[in-house]
Amino acid sequence: MNKTVTVNIGGIVFHIDENAYEKFKKYLESIRSHFTTADGRDEIMQDIESRIAEMFQERVKDSKQVITLDDVEDVTRLMGRPEEFAGTEEKPLEETEPEHIGPVKRRLFRNPDDKMLGGVCSGIANYFDVDVVWVRLAFVLLFVVYGSGFWIYIILWVVIPEAKTAADKLQMKGEPVTVSNIQKNVREEMEALKKRMDEMSNGGRKKAGTVIGRIFEAIGSVFVFIFKLIGKIIAGAIIFASVVVLIVLFVAFFAVIKVPGTHYPEVLNHIFVSGSQFFWSYIGVVLLVGIPFLMLAYAGAKMIFNIKTTSKIVGLTALGLWILGVIICSAIGIKIARQFAEKESVRKEITLIQPVNKKLFLEADHMRNQEKDYDHGWKINWDDDQDMMMKDSALMSGDVNLDIVKSPNDSFQLNELFYSRGLSRKDAVDNAMHVNYSFAQTDSLIRFSRYFSLTPDNKYRGQYVQLVLKVPVGASVYLDKSLRHVINDIENVQNIYDHDMLNRTWKMTEKGLTCMDCTGEEGVVGGDTWRGNDENLPGDIHIHGKDGSEVDIDKYGVHINGSSKVAIDSNGVSVNKDGKEIMKIDKDGVRIHSDEKKKKK
Repeated sequence: MNKTVTVNIGGIVFHIDENAYEKFKKYLESIRSHFTTADGRDEIMQDIESRIAEMFQERVKDSKQVITLDDVEDVTRLMGRPEEFAGTEEKPLEETEPEHIGPVKRRLFRNPDDKMLGGVCSGIANYFDVDVVWVRLAFVLLFVVYGSGFWIYIILWVVIPEAKTAADKLQMKGEPVTVSNIQKNVREEMEALKKRMDEMSNGGRKKAGTVIGRIFEAIGSVFVFIFKLIGKIIAGAIIFASVVVLIVLFVAFFAVIKVPGTHYPEVLNHIFVSGSQFFWSYIGVVLLVGIPFLMLAYAGAKMIFNIKTTSKIVGLTALGLWILGVIICSAIGIKIARQFAEKESVRKEITLIQPVNKKLFLEADHMRNQEKDYDHGWKINWDDDQDMMMKDSALMSGDVNLDIVKSPNDSFQLNELFYSRGLSRKDAVDNAMHVNYSFAQTDSLIRFSRYFSLTPDNKYRGQYVQLVLKVPVGASVYLDKSLRHVINDIENVQNIYDHDMLNRTWKMTEKGLTCMDCTGEEGVVGGDTWRGNDENLPGDIHIHGKDGSEVDIDKYGVHINGSSKVAIDSNGVSVNKDGKEIMKIDKDGVRIHSDEKKKKK
């Protein structure tokens, strides 16, 4: 068993075997001593360490976290040992290069040493090993012909990193990153720098292209800053949203374990079969929802703080927990879905008090009083539009619907139909029988409950109540405005919408419900408004079609106005188009206009 040493190489922390560390330390010291008098020694050593750190990272895996002696020997062999390049000044470069197996992988960088603007074209040319002239010509053509070359260049300028170190420049050119190559590259850069300094000291002027390049480089820097700023703002928003979701899930945990001062919607107790099922469903939701938001917050933090390192262990652990959440939610979801497999109903026929004047007044009660709210301050207007609520530990559901149909005899009748679902038909019937619903009749007034209830022992399985009021022919009903959430798709002769049937008296005729006191402003299905004033029949009917057509039905007959005009009255049937009669049917027979005859022929 060997000891391990923690070292920082090129800004990256590694765990290295003690024996390997000793050999690696001697290797670096021998290189440092070799470049003691060399120009750019610090830059050479920094590039060498950065390259070695990259090579070590390639050898570190989840199953292997320690750099071994074999790793050090492989890296030093690839980088080149001091004795191999100690005499580089006397020996040709190819004789001192270490042996490399396989092709060298190129990387895409912007080339700062051969640029007119940002070095994009030169970097692309190096990556694909083509002449830079062709790449620059392609961008010029894109700019001139399509007008997109400028924006493509700016985007690539922002996205492609610049080759800053000697190792970056070697990888850009596809050359092996060895000690001798790094030394050669740095030496060339130093010579180029001295040459530029000599030109400036001799009064040499910068080329116009260089000035323009500096201007565009400044513009590129602005774009880079803007893109990075936008990215950090987005990352901050993601972190904020993720933290909010995680806090909600965390606080919900206290409600689940019933910590005093916290609570969760009691409606959930009527859905889950048991408390343990509810608890595990919460765990599943936390994993299913919380893990993605946690990873989003982690990614946002890495973006803001420029953290480059990644951990496969963290990613795989998060993925495993998320899959576990999917399994838990799926398993519980399937169990609950099975509770809704079958549907059945229970029917009750109610005997009503028959009003003397054959008219019933219908209204619905509410969970709150009807008095005016005198609070003049800031408030939220709560009403009874909620489909479900809790009252005294009982589940209250507003899924109550009222329909009005023709009675088969001369008396008012009311049928109550209680629907429910269950694991089996028997369970569905049993669930329907435990629905608690009531109404009250006082003389000619019937007040329907807005809600039905389920006791704490009964689970919610899609229960709802359907009321069917049967009205005899000749009798009438008045629909109060409080029924706005109770009536549902009541058929009537005029096809008036449900919400416009309220505050109106409706009489049952042989043809169905007919409005007795409509104003003509009521909306109708398939049209705009309706008007009528006959006591027993629809009377005058006027319908506006969506296509602009009109239909009038009155004592004078039926008149249809559209692309053609049709009249059906005591004179017979006539069809007119463009102001001309094209067909007439009366007691004398059928007459068709001569132009229409020609068309038919």
